[in-house]
Amino acid sequence: MKALYFIGIAGTAMGNLAIALSQSGFSISGSDAGIYPPMSTMLEDHKITCFQEYTVENLLTVKPDLVIIGNALSRGNVEVEYVLDNRIPYASMSEIIHDEIIGSNAAIVITGTHGKTTTTSMTTMIFEQAGKQPGFVIGAKPGNFPYGCRPIPRELYAMGTGICIIEGDEYDTAFWDKRSKFFHYPPMIAVINAIEYDHSDIFSSIDEILKSFRLFLRLIPSNGLLLLNADDTQALQMQEFAHSKVETFSTEGQGDWNARIMYQKDGHTIFECSYLGESLGEYSISMIGSHNVRNALASFACAYHSGIVPEDIRAGLQAFIPPKRRLEKIGMWNDCMIIDDFAHHPTAIRETVGALVKAYPEKNIHAIFEPRSNTTTRNIFQKELGECFLGVKSIVLGPINRPERFGEDERLNVDQFISDYELHDITVKAIREESHDWGVHAIEFLTQKANKGDIILLMSNGNIGTLRTLLT
Repeated sequence: MKALYFIGIAGTAMGNLAIALSQSGFSISGSDAGIYPPMSTMLEDHKITCFQEYTVENLLTVKPDLVIIGNALSRGNVEVEYVLDNRIPYASMSEIIHDEIIGSNAAIVITGTHGKTTTTSMTTMIFEQAGKQPGFVIGAKPGNFPYGCRPIPRELYAMGTGICIIEGDEYDTAFWDKRSKFFHYPPMIAVINAIEYDHSDIFSSIDEILKSFRLFLRLIPSNGLLLLNADDTQALQMQEFAHSKVETFSTEGQGDWNARIMYQKDGHTIFECSYLGESLGEYSISMIGSHNVRNALASFACAYHSGIVPEDIRAGLQAFIPPKRRLEKIGMWNDCMIIDDFAHHPTAIRETVGALVKAYPEKNIHAIFEPRSNTTTRNIFQKELGECFLGVKSIVLGPINRPERFGEDERLNVDQFISDYELHDITVKAIREESHDWGVHAIEFLTQKANKGDIILLMSNGNIGTLRTLLT
C-alpha cells in the first residue's frame, strides 16, 4: 500500500483529497498547524493520522512514499525543508488530482472568477442522478455529498471510461509551480463562467489572468468543447483563442444556450431553457439570482453534450442542494433571517445583493462584509466596492485583514467607502480594529438597526468575526 503524506492536510481541498485517496486504497497521513472541526472530525472518521504541528519527526515516523505539499506552504517550513534536503518524492495537490482522480478519464473542468463551486456541484449532481458515477473535486462542502472530493470507481478509472468533474481554480499551484491549478486538468469539456481581476497576490493585472485562460484553452482537444458565458465580455473574447468547438450560454438571450427566468421566490427559481432557438422545457433550482441560473445553464450544456437527456438533467437540478455558504440560510436571530454567502469580490457581492433584493423586495437587508482577500483589502476595487452594496439598508464593514501588508495609499479607504454609501442614505458601521471576535460590535449595531423580518447577509471568505456562531 503506497503511503501518502499531506503537508497542510487540514485545508478544505487538501483534506477532502486525502479522504478521497484513502477511499481508493492509499495509506494517508499528514500534518497541519492547528486542526479543528469539521475537518479534524472528518479525517479522524477515516482513520487518517494527523499531526498537530510541523516537525521532522512526523516524516521520520511515517516514512512516506510521496509527499503532497499544499499551496499554502512555502520554503522555510521544517517539513518542506526536510523533504527537499532528503530528496523525498513530492508533488502538488493539483498533480495528484491529475494522476489519481482524473487519470486517463474524461474531465469536465469548470473555471472562471465566479460560479465555479456552484456550477461544479450542479454538474456533479446531474451526472450522479443520471447514474454516471462521476468522480469530482469541489472547492467547498457540497450539499449533496459528504465530502468535496470523490474518486471515479476504480474499475471505470482503470479502463479510462469514467468521468471526472473538476473545479478549475486560476490560483497558483504550489511554491515551486506558479501556474494556475487548472493547467493540471486537461478537459474534454471546459466552462469559463466569467473572467475578472482577482488574486492580486498572484496576478499583477487582468492581462496576466487573461493570458492564463488563453493558455488553458490549448489543453482542450479539437474534438472537445468550450462553453463560454456570453454575458461576460472577457469570457466571450476567449472564443478567439479556442482550438475546439465553442458554444455560449446566457440569461440575456445572447447565447447558443439561453435561460428565461419565469419565477423566483423563497430561494427557488423556475426558468425555461432553450438551445439554438429550440425550447427544451422548464427547469427549477433551489437557488435565486440570474448568476445561479447561468450556472445551471452551463451545467445543463455539459450534461447534454455528455449524452444525458433533458429529463435526467431536470431531475438532477431538482435534486441539487447548494454547497455551503452559497446564499445559505443558516438560522434566525431576533426574528431576522441569517443568510451566509462566500461572495468576496465586488461582482459577486453585487449579484448576491441583487438576487436578494429581487427575491425579497419587501424586506430590509443588512450586509456584513469582511474585506479579507488580497484584492478587497487593497483599493484596487475602491469604486466598485463603493457601489456593489446598493440596495441594502445598512452595512457593517469588518476590519481590513492584515492591513500592515500594504501602505495607506494602497489599502481600501474606509472613509471613502462610508462616504460613497452616505450619498445613498445607507448607514455604514466600520469596525477598524482587528480582532477575531469583532462580530460582537456588529451585533451591537444590528440590535439597533435590524427589525423583525429583516435579512442579515454575511459576506466573507473567512471567519467573519465569529458571527456565524454568534448569530445562530
